[in-house]
Amino acid sequence: MNAKKRNIYEKIVNIILDILIAIFGVFLLISIYNNVQIKILGNEYSSFFGYSTFEVQTGSMADTINPGDWIVVKVTKNVKLNDIITYSQKGEFITHRIVEAYKDSFITKGDANNSKDNAINKSQIVGKVVKILPYFGIIRKTFFNPLVLLTLMLTLYSISYVLRNLKNNDTNGYEKKYNYKEKMDD
Repeated sequence: MNAKKRNIYEKIVNIILDILIAIFGVFLLISIYNNVQIKILGNEYSSFFGYSTFEVQTGSMADTINPGDWIVVKVTKNVKLNDIITYSQKGEFITHRIVEAYKDSFITKGDANNSKDNAINKSQIVGKVVKILPYFGIIRKTFFNPLVLLTLMLTLYSISYVLRNLKNNDTNGYEKKYNYKEKMDD
């Protein structure tokens, strides 16, 4: 492979590694932010610019939302009939569809359930589901672990460092530098 093509490939690989390091860095910051909100500040759930995320644990909303899916919830009390909402009940978060709406109370039901839930108050509502990320819970458990993120970032940085230094320690590069120095001495 000629030097020009090799140089282009090295630049592409280094750019990709830099992008991956940046992405994992953002994941690490989000993970730290979520942990601070829940573990240090004592919030029931974390909120990031008016949105929160939850991992679905049960099949009560299958096939719409399945266990292991991640949901993005817009934190709001402004909900209506047929919205899928997340609400708090006895220290747990439940995500079901609104099947009946009254002035300040709602009846919900899981899409896969046969019976309706007990009525909830507007104050129990966390917000409405705006995005479903299928099977993202598995990815979250893996990549949003701060130790895993740090390890990935350090590994990618190390690979990037080695690749950049290989170019500098290349025999041809050394000879070019050496010959350049000899010519300068003449």
